Amino acid sequence: MDLEPILIGITGNIGSGKSKFCGFLQTDGHRVILADAIAQEQLDDPENLKQLVRHWGKTVVKGGKPDRKEIASIVFNNKVERSWLNNLLHPRILVAMQQIVDESRDQYLFFEVPLLFEAGLQHCFDYIVLIAADRDLRLQRLIKNCKGTPEEIEARMDAQIDDVDKIPLCDLVIDNNGSLSSLRGQVAALTARLDGIRRKDKIPFAN
Repeated sequence: MDLEPILIGITGNIGSGKSKFCGFLQTDGHRVILADAIAQEQLDDPENLKQLVRHWGKTVVKGGKPDRKEIASIVFNNKVERSWLNNLLHPRILVAMQQIVDESRDQYLFFEVPLLFEAGLQHCFDYIVLIAADRDLRLQRLIKNCKGTPEEIEARMDAQIDDVDKIPLCDLVIDNNGSLSSLRGQVAALTARLDGIRRKDKIPFAN
C-alpha cells in the first residue's frame, strides 16, 4: 500500500475551468489522468463499437469512428439509452483507471473526473478538489468557446449536481471566477501543500 500513489480527484461542473487547472498541474510536472480520454478510448474500442452499432445502427459511426455528436443526441434526453451506454462503458473505464493506479510509481496521481460525484466515485480518492465558478460566467465561457447554444449548455448544466451540494464533500474548493493568473496561483498553493495530504480509507475503482 505504501507504493500506491495518493489519489487526488479534480472535478467541476461544465465550464468551471477544471481542464485549465489540470493543464497547469501538467505544466508543473504532475501526472494527470483524464477520465474523458479513457472513456473515448473505450468508445473507440472495436468490440465496444460493434455493440454500439448492434444497438443503435450504423448512424452512430462516422469515418470508422463513433460519432460522439450523434451518440450524445441519442443519450442526453433518454435515460434508458444513457443507462445502456453507461452500463457498457463505465465498468471498463473503472478497470482502466485502476490499472493505471496499480502500475503507477508516482507519489501523487491526479484524475480529472468531470462527473466524479455523479458516478459515485467520491470514496475512491484520498483528496478531492472542486473547481467552482458562477453559473453565468460558466455559460459565457462555453458560448464563447462554441460549446453549443445557450439552451443546450443550460440543459447540460442542469443535468449535473449543483456545486452547493458538492462543496461539503470536497477537501478543497478552487474559486475560478477570476483570471488565469489567479487560477495559476491556486494551483501553486495546492502543489505546495501536497506533502500534507494523507491517505484515506478509500475503495478501489475496480477489483
